[in-house]
Amino acid sequence: MTERQAPRLSLILGEQTSRLEIIQQDGVSETYPLAFGLDAMTPSPFRRDPPSALELEQAIMVVEDVLMPLAARIPPHETVVLHSPYPLADKLGSQELSRESVEQLFGQFAAMVEGDPLAAANLPKARHFAATLLILREWMHHLDARQVILADS
Repeated sequence: MTERQAPRLSLILGEQTSRLEIIQQDGVSETYPLAFGLDAMTPSPFRRDPPSALELEQAIMVVEDVLMPLAARIPPHETVVLHSPYPLADKLGSQELSRESVEQLFGQFAAMVEGDPLAAANLPKARHFAATLLILREWMHHLDARQVILADS
């Protein structure tokens, strides 16, 4: 399937909840609510900047638990468009990132919360940045998107 024929997938992050919008080539759209948001990542929000390693691990489980049941409904796609109230592009220097780049950034962030202060020296420490990066990483990792376009919300 070429990118031209592929549906457009938009992941729209909110404070308490998020949603997925799929627009097919013929214009038919579907919307799926997602039971996580940038302030609702774990049984309680991230409490510190940056989040602790335990909070990060709990948030990964929350996001996986929401995404995996949707996996069968999500059509194959190479690109996902991310809308977040806390944009990443200005902090990361690009509006298009590969899955490998996102994995590397998440790995650096995770190493920092595990205690390596130099691992993510250039990355923001804010919990909203952590939540956005974590959700994006889980999406690309589990749902096989090869690229993300970071859109302004």
